[in-house]
Amino acid sequence: MRSLHPATRLVCLCAALLVAFGAVGGTARGAEPVRGGVIHVATNAEPGTLDWQSSTATATRLVAWHFAEGLFALDQNYEVKPLLAQGYTVSPDGLRYTIRLRAGIKFHNGQPLRPEDVIASLERWGKLSTGGRETFKFIKQIRKVDEGTIEIALSGVFTPLITNLGDPKQAAVIMPKAVAESSGLKPAVELIGTGPYMFKEWTPGQKIVLVRYLGYVSRTEEWGGITGRKLAYADEIDFFPVADPQVRLAGVTTGQFDLALELPQDVYPRIKADPNLTADIVGVFNWIGAVFNKAQGVFSDERLRQAALYAMNPADLMAAAAGPREFWKLDPALFFPEQKGLYSSAGSEIYNHQNLDKARALLKEAGYSGQKVVLMSTKDYTWNNNAAQVLAPELEAVGFNVDAQVYDWPTLLSRRTKKDLWDIFLTGFSPSIDPTAVIFFGNTWPGWYQSPALDKLLTQWSQTPVTDATARKALMDQIQTLFYKEVPVAKFGNTYGLEAYNQRLRGYTSFFDVRFWNTWVTR
Repeated sequence: MRSLHPATRLVCLCAALLVAFGAVGGTARGAEPVRGGVIHVATNAEPGTLDWQSSTATATRLVAWHFAEGLFALDQNYEVKPLLAQGYTVSPDGLRYTIRLRAGIKFHNGQPLRPEDVIASLERWGKLSTGGRETFKFIKQIRKVDEGTIEIALSGVFTPLITNLGDPKQAAVIMPKAVAESSGLKPAVELIGTGPYMFKEWTPGQKIVLVRYLGYVSRTEEWGGITGRKLAYADEIDFFPVADPQVRLAGVTTGQFDLALELPQDVYPRIKADPNLTADIVGVFNWIGAVFNKAQGVFSDERLRQAALYAMNPADLMAAAAGPREFWKLDPALFFPEQKGLYSSAGSEIYNHQNLDKARALLKEAGYSGQKVVLMSTKDYTWNNNAAQVLAPELEAVGFNVDAQVYDWPTLLSRRTKKDLWDIFLTGFSPSIDPTAVIFFGNTWPGWYQSPALDKLLTQWSQTPVTDATARKALMDQIQTLFYKEVPVAKFGNTYGLEAYNQRLRGYTSFFDVRFWNTWVTR
């Protein structure tokens, strides 16, 4: 979905990382950067919160990372680089990480960034985030060394520490100590960060407004991604939740919006044919699937999750969800092919091998007797509801009694937190950067996956040196094999997103979610 200038471009998974993950910002269509103006963005869903620490939702992240920042973040090649951190060192035994903070950083309220803020923010993240909780199993203490330095002491070797601190899923963003402590485990309502834009207002159902932060201190490196040089050219960014994709497309066509997200794939030819629009297919976008409620109900039985997996035809599900073949790919992996150290084909003998007889046999073996299966989907994401309409009859064909329920996205997000309200919901997973931070591996994320076997493998992974590629590959294969045995989630396939922007938007570059620093508007 994230567009690459200067013209319509197809971004394939086989392309180089520079293309697939977005190029570093620069001038577009020959224009020089212009300050001022408002960027108008049509999104497909309203977030439940803008507290990035407390939500994994895309609708939260694509707004929040304009005003909230962490110590580390991903560059354009999905490698973790410093952001608020100046750098770090590791003790020879791997048990102490000393992190230096950049000088001169101030929060949007004018308060300087202090070690106390970092410590309070990380401790909160360690309680809220799946990756944070896994990380904090190994953290013995975080202490202030001096006014510009913190030290993280570990109880045991944990090689993904810096990686997890830079994970964008449920990010370890830094906020003032007072905000971190007053918010506790509830979503923060004071949205104070250090980013190039700052939060101004949110009118639910209408728009979210961010304004340029005049006190922003940018890095100078051309790293791309979510770190490196970030310049806020626009005075303001307005995000409008527009549920109807045809209205989003009409708005970007007429100039009401400058960029429209999550467009249905069947409008791609129309966008290409319009000389005033630029279209983009983003190859590394997300993968989609069905999340099972493993805490109670039908799918607390592993055999019934396996049965559901064998009932599915991924090609049919992906065709319904993503349309034309250039918008999706069948792939068993938890990670993307570009993530060389993480990609695995383990489980390919199970994935995309629909077997209705085996599914029915598993239902019989588990003693399934027609209990209702609540399948939740949303029309806010076109693919989501389309896939649900294929999945329901596939499950019914092997004997499941399906009750399909459709909600707006904020309502679905709320209902999925309640164990007695659902059995399956559909969602997409943007790229993870380490198995210890895969959100559905956590036992508190909706789905409530608990696996002693997985815990053992993740511990081994955490203690394996990053330089030992052979050992890491073997462990990744084991992790993915277990994924297909225990089936916490049934993967459908990888999707490529589609968005469009008009000639007014300049300097825009592609990534897995929209970014509007280094971007400007003209009349």
